[in-house]
Amino acid sequence: MAKRIQCFALLIIIALAGCVKDNPGTTPLILLKSGGAFTADGSAVAPGGALRFGLSVSGGGGAITNLVVKRISDGVAVIEADKGMYISYGGLDTTLIYTRGYGQTERWVFSVMNSYRDTASVSLTVLKGAGSAWGEISHHQSIRIGLQENTSLPHFVDLHAGIAYDATGVTGHESEVDMAAFWYLTSGTSSPTLTCPAYSSALTYYPLFGSWSAKNQTMYDYYTSDNNLVTPAQFDLATNDSLLVNAYRPGSVSGQSKFAYTGKVVPFRTADGKYGLLRVIRADETPEGEMEIAVKIQK
Repeated sequence: MAKRIQCFALLIIIALAGCVKDNPGTTPLILLKSGGAFTADGSAVAPGGALRFGLSVSGGGGAITNLVVKRISDGVAVIEADKGMYISYGGLDTTLIYTRGYGQTERWVFSVMNSYRDTASVSLTVLKGAGSAWGEISHHQSIRIGLQENTSLPHFVDLHAGIAYDATGVTGHESEVDMAAFWYLTSGTSSPTLTCPAYSSALTYYPLFGSWSAKNQTMYDYYTSDNNLVTPAQFDLATNDSLLVNAYRPGSVSGQSKFAYTGKVVPFRTADGKYGLLRVIRADETPEGEMEIAVKIQK
C-alpha cells in the first residue's frame, strides 16, 4: 500500500512538473542614444549648457510604469524627475533636455520600472567645461488672465510666447498652453493657485481641459515660492537663465502651486524642459477676479 501511495505521489509530481513553464525574462531594457544630437558620456559642457539625453526603453514583457532621472553633482544626488506612466505597447522613445550646473562632475542616472516591479538603469558622466554657457531669456512684462469665473479676460497662458487665450481662441493652440489660474479655499485659507492642463484637479475649474488631446504639464517649485527664496528684486535683475535654472528645486515641485499671492516669485519648468520664473504682480482672491503676472523664460 505504501508503495502505491509513493508511486501515485510521484506521478502527481511529474504531471505538475510538466505543466510548469519557466517564467519568461521580465527585466526592462533602457538604452542611451548616441550621435551628435545627444550628450555623450565623458563630454565636457560649460555651466548653463544644454544637455540632451535620448532614451529608448522597452518593458521586458511588462508595461513601463516609472522613469526616474537622477543628477549626482559632486556627490550630491537630486531627483530631477520621477514620472509615473503606463505604456503597454511600443516602448518609450524620448529625449530629455536639462541644463548643466556648476558641479565639477555630474553623473546622470536613468532608471525604469515595469509592471512586474523589475528595474533597469543606465548612466553617464558629464564633466565641467570651460567658461559659461548661460542662455538668453524672454521677458513678458505683463500677462493678465482671469480666474475661473472671470468672463472678461482670457484664461490659458502660453508662457513661452507670453500670450493668453480665451476659450474660443485657444482652439488649435492647446499644445501651446502651459498655465491657468484659479482661486479657492484650502483648509479655510484663501489661495490664488497656478495650475496646468495636465494636472488632474484643474478639470474642476477648467472642464475644457478634458477634451484636449494635448495637455502640457508645467511643474512649479512651491517650496521656493512658499519660502520667498527668490525676491521680486532678484527677478527684475535676471538677464540670463542662470537664476531661472538654479532657483528651481526639482525635489519640491507639483503641477499646481498654491498661495500665489501678490509679490510671490515661482520657479517653473515647462513640459518641453524650459526653465522660468513667474512673478505675481497682482492676484485677486475671488473666483471672479484676475491675476497679472510677469514671466522670464529660457529661449
